[in-house]
Amino acid sequence: MRKISFLFFIIFSCQLFSQTNYIDSVEQSIVNLSDEKQIKTILAIPYDKIIANTTKAEKLFLTTLSEAKKINHPEFEADISNQLALIYAFLGKYDKRLTYNLQAIKIYESIENKLKAGRTYGDLGFSMYRRDIKKAKFYMQKGIKLLKEKNDFVDLNPVYDNYGIIQEVSGNTDSAIYYYNLALDLKRNQSDSIGIPFALGHLSGAYLIKKDFKKAKEYLDESYFIRKNRKDIYGIVECLALYGDFYFAQENYKEALSWFTDCYHLAIENKYLQAGQYAAEFASKSYEKIGDFVNTIKFLKIQQTLKDSMLNMTTNKVIAQLEVQFETEKKEKQLAEQEIKITKEQLRVKQGNYTLIGLGLVLVFLLILGRYIYQQQKFKQQKLIEENRLKDELAKVILQNELYEERTRISKDLHDNIGSQLTFIISSVDNIGYLLKTADEKLKEKLNGISNFSRTTITQLRDTIWALNKDEISFDDLKSRLLNYIESAKIAKENISFIFHAEVNNNIHFNAIQGINIYRVVQEAINNAIKYSAATTLNISLEELNNKLQLKIQDDGIGFHVNEVTLGSGLENMKNRAIAIHAQFQIDSTPEKGTTIILSIPINKTNAV
Repeated sequence: MRKISFLFFIIFSCQLFSQTNYIDSVEQSIVNLSDEKQIKTILAIPYDKIIANTTKAEKLFLTTLSEAKKINHPEFEADISNQLALIYAFLGKYDKRLTYNLQAIKIYESIENKLKAGRTYGDLGFSMYRRDIKKAKFYMQKGIKLLKEKNDFVDLNPVYDNYGIIQEVSGNTDSAIYYYNLALDLKRNQSDSIGIPFALGHLSGAYLIKKDFKKAKEYLDESYFIRKNRKDIYGIVECLALYGDFYFAQENYKEALSWFTDCYHLAIENKYLQAGQYAAEFASKSYEKIGDFVNTIKFLKIQQTLKDSMLNMTTNKVIAQLEVQFETEKKEKQLAEQEIKITKEQLRVKQGNYTLIGLGLVLVFLLILGRYIYQQQKFKQQKLIEENRLKDELAKVILQNELYEERTRISKDLHDNIGSQLTFIISSVDNIGYLLKTADEKLKEKLNGISNFSRTTITQLRDTIWALNKDEISFDDLKSRLLNYIESAKIAKENISFIFHAEVNNNIHFNAIQGINIYRVVQEAINNAIKYSAATTLNISLEELNNKLQLKIQDDGIGFHVNEVTLGSGLENMKNRAIAIHAQFQIDSTPEKGTTIILSIPINKTNAV
C-alpha cells in the first residue's frame, strides 16, 4: 500500500517580473545602510522572490557571503550559506546544495548554535531522501540529537514527522509509527490544531500498510473530526482520499468509490487539481473493480484531462520564468557592453602601466613554478612514506609466516613424539591386561584407568593441535568440533538426552586461544553434568545476544546450593578459561531443578567478518 501525498499548486497574485524587480529594489534600498543591516535585509528576502530570478539571487548572496566574511560574522556566513543551498536545490545542483549546507552546519557547531545546526541537519536530510536515503537518515538523526539536547520541541516536531516518512519509505513501518507518535505527542502538547490531523493521517497510513485496519480507521476518524470542526477544506479533501484508500485496501470498492467521488467533487470545487486527479484515478479503478466500465472510462478521461491541465500550468510557469530570465540576461548584457566601452577608454589612459603588467606576469610565472617544485617535492615525500609502509607490511607478513612455520613444527612434534608415545603406552597397557587375564581385579582396574587416561590425553592433545594449527577458528569449525564431542558423549551415556541448538552468524571467527577455551568449557561442563548431576536431559545452546556470543549448558539434574558448595577444580577451570578470553562466566543451580552454566563471549570487529 503506497503512502498518499498531495502537492497542491500555489498561485501567486503577483507576476514573476515584479519579483525580479523586488531584488533590484532591495539592492538599491540598502546602499546607505551599515554592513550588518545590509546583510540582515538581504537575509529577509522571501523564498518566492529568490526563486523568481535565481541568477540574480545567486550573485547577490555570493557577494553577501564575501561581505560577511570580511566583517568576521560567522552566524551571518552560515545563514547566507543556507540560503545559497536553497537556491542550488531549486536549480537541481545537489552537490553544491550539500556543500553549502554542510558549510553552514560546520559554522553553527563552531559557535555552539546547536538549534540552527539541528534544523539544518533535519532539512538537509529530508531533502535528499529520494536520492540517497542512507545519508538522509544519517543527517536527520544528527539533527534530532542536537534539537533534543536543546529541548527545542517546536523544531523537533516537523523533524520527527519527516523522519517517520523516511522510515516508512524504507519499509520500516514500525519505526515510522514510533516517530509519528513522537511528533503527535509534541503537536498535542503545543495545541497545534493544524499539525495534529496531519500526524494522525500519517499514523493512519502507516497502520494501513500493516493491514491493521482498526487502528488505521481510529486515527483517520480523529483526523477527519478535527478538520471538519476547523472547516479545513484542504484537510477534508485529504481525509476523503484517505478514507477511499482505506476501503480500497480492504477491497470494499463500492464504499471506496463513495469517498473518492466526494473527494473529487470537493477538490475540483476548490481548484485542488492534483487531489482531483488522484481521486478521479482511483474512482476509475474502483468502477473497474465492480465491473462498471462506462464510468471507468469516464473517470479515466477526467483524470487525463486534469493531468494535461496541470502540465499546461507548469509549462506556462516555466515559460514565464524563462522570459524573466531572458529579460534579465539582456539587461546584464547591455551593462556588460557599456563596461567594455569604459574599459577601452581606461586602457588608453593606462598604456604606461604595461611594464608593470609584464612584471606581474613574470611574478605569476615564478609563483606557478615554485608551486610546481613544491608539489614535486611533496609527491616524492609521499612516495617515500608509501614505500616505507609497504616495507613494514612486508616485514609483518614475513614474521607471520615464520610464526606459522614455528606453530606447525610444534604441533608436528606434539603429534609425532608425545602422541606416538601415548599411543605406545595405551598399546602396552592393553597388552599387559591381555597377558594378565588372571590378575586380580584391582590391578585390572588400575591398568584400565591408565589406558583411559592416556586415551583422554590423546584426545585433548589432538584438540590442542587442532587449535594450534589455525590462525583463526571459524564458528563452523567450532560447531563441528562440539557436535563430534556431543556425539561421543551420547554413545557413552545413552540414558541422557543431548540437545544442541545454535543461532549464530556463521561469519564469526575466533583466534586459537578463544576457540580452544570455549571448546574446553563445553567439555568440562558436559563431563560435570554426566558425573554428578544425575540428569536425563542436557541442553547445549549458542546464540548472539547484545553483541555477545552466549554459550549455555543446562541440565535437569539434582542441582545444588551454589553458595553452600565449594567450587571444584572443574568449575574453577571453566571460570579461569572465561577470564583468559575476557568472557563472563555465570553458574546458576537450584536443588532438584538442575544447573545452568552461561559463558558470554564479546563479539568485536576481530570476531565478526
